[in-house]
Amino acid sequence: MIPAPAAEMLPGASPRSRWAHSVTTLLQLVVTVGLLAWLFHDASRREKMWEALGDADWRWMAAAIVAAGVCEFFGILRWRLFLRMLKIHVPFREVVSLFFIGAFFNQFLPGTTGGDVVRVVYLMKDHPTHKTAGFLSVAIDRLLAVLALVLLGLAFAWLRSAWFAQSFAVGNLMKWFAITLFMMLAVLAASFVLTRRRLVLGLPKKFPFRRQIIKLATLWQLCIENRREALLGAFYTLPMLFAYFLAFGFVARAFTNVVSLWDMMSLMPLITAISSLPISLNGIGVREALFEELLAELCGLPRGQGLLISISGMFVYLLWGLVGVFFYVGRMRGRRGDSGVKVVERAGADSRESQ
Repeated sequence: MIPAPAAEMLPGASPRSRWAHSVTTLLQLVVTVGLLAWLFHDASRREKMWEALGDADWRWMAAAIVAAGVCEFFGILRWRLFLRMLKIHVPFREVVSLFFIGAFFNQFLPGTTGGDVVRVVYLMKDHPTHKTAGFLSVAIDRLLAVLALVLLGLAFAWLRSAWFAQSFAVGNLMKWFAITLFMMLAVLAASFVLTRRRLVLGLPKKFPFRRQIIKLATLWQLCIENRREALLGAFYTLPMLFAYFLAFGFVARAFTNVVSLWDMMSLMPLITAISSLPISLNGIGVREALFEELLAELCGLPRGQGLLISISGMFVYLLWGLVGVFFYVGRMRGRRGDSGVKVVERAGADSRESQ
């Protein structure tokens, strides 16, 4: 959810970047398999998972599915808003279709941005005159999501500092997490000020991260020029993230009363941020390990149940991702139908010419 679209996944990527991407994916695969093997090798952990499944309250799982749907709904509204901001006028049904197609592919493509690339590629096929704007719509989407996640992470780190400090390891982790978030916020704020005062292009050529700052300034400039849409998009981001966090909170309640919704809401910014890093494939393994260790340390949850909560939470979002299958199949059928019509029309034209 966090990183910007991966350039190496685009059709025009250089052979060198493709090679680097392949090596990175291989390393992520090794990490993913290693973490999953470590998490599942313990028989007692697997036994706790089965016990929790048997005692589950499936009403909470239904609530989790609804919360995930709310998250996806606000995601659709945000992307539609940013498309309009960039003068790409797409019917709402098409926005929904492309969004869920991207959500589906995001479940299976390596990295956290594969689905974004897929939906933008399909968008470009339908609207070839808006190629750059299509990618910018996703980049602005990501930028505001990062900003909201940083602010929420800092807020929970401050509000629940005493709770996190119950565990020496978790308390130190949260301190480093808060420092990192504060630095990110400072960078975002500095880049915004530089953009607002039109000082970005005046930075020395050897200035650290100059190229990245210029790219970030492009997004800020779009937000400045379209303040209303940018503010509304930021407003939509908050309920989207809260719904995302609540979905996992409801999943946790389905399996245990030990973990409160407030506890899950407090942990989710940390878990979301770390699992979005390119450590494993789509955060698989890293996310499960974080749930397992953090819930055990802070809530005393038996090991195995944290793993189950993580897997079940991602399964809820997989269900919504599968909605994209119907849109994808419908799109492919429509393409074949259009091709058939063109063939018939061409054959008819040839026949008339021969007469």
